[in-house]
Amino acid sequence: MLIWLSSFYKVYKPYIALFRFLFVLIALQVAGSVKVSLYNEPRLPATITPYHYDIKLITHLDDLSNLRYNGSVNISLLAQKSTNQVVLHVANVSIGGKSIKLYGETSDYHLMNVRFNKLRDYMVLTFNKPLKMGKSYVLSIEFGRSMSRKKEDGYLVLHYMNARTSKKVWYSVSRFHRNFIRNTMPTFDEPALRATFNVTMGHHRRFQSYSNMHVRAVLPNLELQDYVWSVHEVTPLMPTHLLAFSVNNFTCRFTQAISANPVRIRTCSKSSDVRETAFAAEKAPQLLQFLDGLLQVRLPLDKIDQLVVDDFPSSAIENFGMVVYRSRDILQREDGLMSRAKLQALQLVATQMAHMWFGNLMGIDWWSDLWLREGLTGYFEALAADHLQPGMGRRMLLRCRETAFMYESQVDGMSLAPLFPPASPESEEHLFQKATSLIGMLNGFLGNATFYDGLQRHLWQNSFATSTADLFWRSLQLANERQSAKPKDWDVKAIMDTWITQKGYPLVTVIREGRKITLFQSQAIKESGTKLWWIPLTYFIQHETSNEDLKPRAWLTPLNDRLQLDEEVPQDRWILLNLRAIGYYRVNYDEHTWKLLAKKLFDDFRSIHVLNRAQIVSDVLFLWKHELISWNTALNVLKYIIDEDEYEPLMAFVVGVTHGLWGVSPESSFYIAKWLGIAGKWYAEFISYTFDKFVFQDVNWNSLDYPD
Repeated sequence: MLIWLSSFYKVYKPYIALFRFLFVLIALQVAGSVKVSLYNEPRLPATITPYHYDIKLITHLDDLSNLRYNGSVNISLLAQKSTNQVVLHVANVSIGGKSIKLYGETSDYHLMNVRFNKLRDYMVLTFNKPLKMGKSYVLSIEFGRSMSRKKEDGYLVLHYMNARTSKKVWYSVSRFHRNFIRNTMPTFDEPALRATFNVTMGHHRRFQSYSNMHVRAVLPNLELQDYVWSVHEVTPLMPTHLLAFSVNNFTCRFTQAISANPVRIRTCSKSSDVRETAFAAEKAPQLLQFLDGLLQVRLPLDKIDQLVVDDFPSSAIENFGMVVYRSRDILQREDGLMSRAKLQALQLVATQMAHMWFGNLMGIDWWSDLWLREGLTGYFEALAADHLQPGMGRRMLLRCRETAFMYESQVDGMSLAPLFPPASPESEEHLFQKATSLIGMLNGFLGNATFYDGLQRHLWQNSFATSTADLFWRSLQLANERQSAKPKDWDVKAIMDTWITQKGYPLVTVIREGRKITLFQSQAIKESGTKLWWIPLTYFIQHETSNEDLKPRAWLTPLNDRLQLDEEVPQDRWILLNLRAIGYYRVNYDEHTWKLLAKKLFDDFRSIHVLNRAQIVSDVLFLWKHELISWNTALNVLKYIIDEDEYEPLMAFVVGVTHGLWGVSPESSFYIAKWLGIAGKWYAEFISYTFDKFVFQDVNWNSLDYPD
C-alpha cells in the first residue's frame, strides 16, 4: 500500500499545485453562488448598539427657492458580537455613499457594499472585515435633502406672515414622531436604543437654534458667510425619537419652576403671538412643580423650551427639554376667566409635562408597550390639571372611562397588548384611554402609599432606561409586600394581566336573597370572549359611617366568579358598588336595589358621589339598550336627572343617549355634550325633550329626530 502511494505521488507530483488551484477556484465559485439574504427582521440585530451621536446639521433658509439642509453624523458604536455588517435605519433622505466611513482601532476598514431594505427602512453596510466583540467604533455618514411641510419628513419647514412687511418668514422645526427621524438622518431608530446626542446646528446668524439642551457656544462658520455654528450641550441618554431641534427667529418669555431642581421655561413664538403665550408660560412651571413633588424623582434638566408654531401637524409633541405646540391649540391670555379653550390648553400642557417623566426619563422597550407610557401620562396629566383647576381631573378620567367603554362596544372589545402597529390612530387613542382608566383602578386598589412607593422606586431604577409592563407590576408587587401583608394569591401581575391581555370589560351583577348579597361577574360585551377578571370590589351600604375608602373590600376572581358578601343588608337599605367609578366595570343591581337607588337619587341625589351618579346614569342606559333591565326601571332611575346640576352625570346622560341609543359616534357624542354645556339652558331642554320621547312615545331610537 505504501509503495503504491509513493508511486502515485511521483507520477502526479507536478500536477498537485494545479489541483489545489482548481479546488480553491471551485470553492470560491460555490461561495459566490450563495447569495447573502438581505436583513429583514422587524427589529434591528443585537450585534451593534449605539451610545453617542455627534450631529452637525446646516439649515438653509435664506434661499426661498432651495430650502434644504445637509449634515453629518458620527455614531459611536459598541460591537456586542463580531460582525462585518452594520444595520441602521434610513428612509427618505439622501446619503453620501462615498462619505460612509468606519473608524476603529485600525484604519483599514473599507465599505464593501451598501444595500437598502425599503420595506423595513434599513440600510445594510458590509465591511471588509468584522467589527470585534467588545470593541468601540465610529460610523461617519453625510446626509441631506430639500425641506417641505410634509409631517413625515420629520424635519419640517414652516412659515408665518410678518405683520409689518406682509412677507413670509420661514423657519424649521422637527417632529420626530415614531419612525420619522429616519426620514431626516441615519439612526438606530428603536425606543430601547438610548444614546447621548451632541447637536451642533448651522444657520444664518439672523436666526437662533433650539434643541433639547442649552446652547453653550456660538462659533463662526468659516466656510459660509454670515452663517454660525450653535453648539448645544450633550443630552442625557435618550432614544432617537426624542431628539429635537429648530431654527427660527422667535421672541420668548421666561418663567421658572420653583423646586429643589429649578427648571427655567422659555416659551417662544412669533412676536405677534407673545402676549398670548402667557397662559402656557405660567401654567407649565406650576404643573412641572406639582409633578416633581408628587413623583419625587428629579428631572435631569435645567431648561424646557416651549415653541408655539403655526400649522404644526399635531396639537403638540414633547421631547426631552423641548416641546412644540400648534398655535391654535395653546395661545391664550393669562388674564380673564377660565374658558373652555383655556381648560383644553391646560390639559395639553399637563400632558407634555407628564411626558417628561413617562416617556422621556423612563422609556419603553418597544412600541407594543406604548399603552403603559400613555396610560401613566394620561393619569398624571389629570392629577396635575386637577391641582390647578379642581374638579377638572375627575372629568378627564371619567371621559377616558366612558369613551373607552363606548369604543369597546363598537369593536367587540379591545386588548391592551396588541400587535404593533395598531389598526388605526383612532383605535390607538382609545387604547390609551382604557390604559389611563386601568392605572386609576390600580392606584385605587393598591392605595396611595403602595402605589407611589412602587412607582417612585420604579422611576428611580429605570431612569435613562426602558421599562415593560412586567417590570412595573414587579415594582408594585414589592411595594405592596413592603407596605402590608396580603394573601399569597394576591399578585399584581396576575390581576393586571386579566385586564391587559383580554378584550372587553366585566359586568358585575348584584343578587339579593333576603339579607344576603351575592355578586357574580360576566362579560359586558358578549362577543369579547369567555375569560374572567380579577375585579376589586368597593362598595357602600346605606347608613354605613364612611364611603371614602377606595381599597377593595372583596374580590371576584377568574377562579371564583361568584361571591357572597360577608355583610348582611336589610331589605330597606341599598348597596352601591364601584365607589367613585374607580373600577373599569359596569354594575347591574336586582330590581329591588334599583328601586331603592332611584328613590335616593330622586329625594337627595347629592348624598351620592357625583362620579357614582355619572356611573349609574351610564350603566342604566347601557343595560336598558342591551335589554338587561326593563323600560320602567331605567325611567325610574333616570327621572332624577331633570334636577341634576353637575357636569359628570349630565355628560354621561347626553353621551349615553346620543351614542348608546341614537348610534352617534363616541367623539360626536362628546362634542354634543360640550356644546350643550356651553349652551347652558339647552341642557335642561335636551333632557326634557328626551324624557318626552321616553314617556309619551314608543320610540325607534335609530330614527329619533331633533326638535325643530
